[in-house]
Amino acid sequence: MKLSRTALALQGVELPKPPVRIVHLGLGAFHRAHQAWYTQHAADGAQWGIAAFSIRSAAASAALAPQDGLSTLVQRGVEDVFDVLWPVVEVGDGSSAAGRHRIVELLASPETAIVSLTITEAGYQPGSPALELLAEGLLARERAGAEPISLLPCDNLRSNGERLRLVLTDALRAAEPGWLDSGQHHFVSTSVDRITPRTTAADRRTVELATGWEDAAPVVTEEYTSWVLQGIESFPLGRPHWEDAGARFVTDIQPWEQRKLWMLNGAHTFLALAGQLRGHQTVAEAIADPELLAGVRGFWAEVVPQLPVEVEAEAYAEQLLDRFANPRIEHRLAQISQDSVAKLQERVVPVWLAERGQGRSGAAALSIVEAWCRAMLAGVRSVDAADPGIDAALSEPEPRYALLTLVDSEIAKESR
Repeated sequence: MKLSRTALALQGVELPKPPVRIVHLGLGAFHRAHQAWYTQHAADGAQWGIAAFSIRSAAASAALAPQDGLSTLVQRGVEDVFDVLWPVVEVGDGSSAAGRHRIVELLASPETAIVSLTITEAGYQPGSPALELLAEGLLARERAGAEPISLLPCDNLRSNGERLRLVLTDALRAAEPGWLDSGQHHFVSTSVDRITPRTTAADRRTVELATGWEDAAPVVTEEYTSWVLQGIESFPLGRPHWEDAGARFVTDIQPWEQRKLWMLNGAHTFLALAGQLRGHQTVAEAIADPELLAGVRGFWAEVVPQLPVEVEAEAYAEQLLDRFANPRIEHRLAQISQDSVAKLQERVVPVWLAERGQGRSGAAALSIVEAWCRAMLAGVRSVDAADPGIDAALSEPEPRYALLTLVDSEIAKESR
C-alpha cells in the first residue's frame, strides 16, 4: 500500500499535521533526516509544520506530494530502525510558477516564523534561484507588515548565517533598487552533522518489506546526529524546542563548524577524490584502503591543532573513523565529489592557510587539492557549479596550474 496520511488513517494511525510555521528551501533527504527529525522529536514538535520546496530538481517534491509529505526514516546501525517522519505537511516545486507563488505567499504570512535552507554551497552564489526566491518572499513580507523572521541555513559553509545575510542583502538590493537593510531579520549560523547517503531502489524495497508501505522517497541515515546553533535569542517568533532531541545552542559556533567542516567534510572530499582515482565507490570502501586512511589521518593531524580543546577533536576523529567504516551506510563517492571547487575552498584551503600561517607546510591539505587536480586531469568528474571554469582550465597550456588557481591563487603560486 502506498504511504500517505489518508492510508495510515484508514489503518488507525493518526499522525500530527501541524500548521505551517517553517518554510524550507531545498527539499531532500538530508533535511528530512536532520531538521525534520529534530522537529519531530521536540516536545512541542506537533505545533510546528514544515512546508518544504525543492529548488534544483522537482524529483523529491514529485515523490513526496502524493504521500502528503510523509517519508520513512531508516536509521542504519547494527539493525535497521524504521520511523515515519511527519513534520513536512506541504511540499512543492520551487522551480515552477505555482511553487514560487506559494513560497512568496508563505514567507509573507505572519504565521511563518522560520525559513530553513539546505541548498548546497552553490545556492549561496549570486543569482541562485534560492536567493532570488528568498528576496522576493522577504520583500513581500515587509510589504505585508509581518514581523521579522529567522533564517536558518543548514549547509556546510563557514559562518553560514552571516554568509546568507551578505548574499541575501545583495539579492534584495538587486530585486528592489534602493532597498535599505533595517537589520530586522535574524540570521542563525548552524553546524549540521548526520551522514545521509542518496536513497537507492534497494532501500525502497527494504522499507516496503519491513513496514508494508510503499514509500517513493525514504531516507537512509546513520544513528549519529548533531546540530549546533549560534544564538538562542534569534527566534523572535518562536521555534521548536530542538534541545529535546539533542540540539546544542552556543555563543560561538566557529570551533564547532570548523570541526565538522574540516574533519568530516574535508576527509569526505579527500576520500571522494582520491578514492575514485583508486577505483573505490563508497566511503566505507575508501576508508578501508590503508593509503587513503593514512591520508585522512595526516589531514586531521593538521586540523586538530587549529581547534580548541572543548570540541574534543581527537575523540571526534575516532568517532568519524567508525562512522566512515559503517558498511551499511552506502555513501557514494561520486555524490560527495559534486561541487568540489566550492567544497575545497570551504573545507581544505582554510586548513592549508592556517598551517602556512604558523610556519608549517600544510602538505596534507595541499594533497587533497592535488587529488582534485589529478581527478580533473584524468576525467574523473562529477557535476560542479564551477564546470565552466574547470573546462577553461583544462584547455590552458598549463592545466594543473590553472586548476589550482581556480581553487586558490596562493596555493597555485606556491605549487608552481
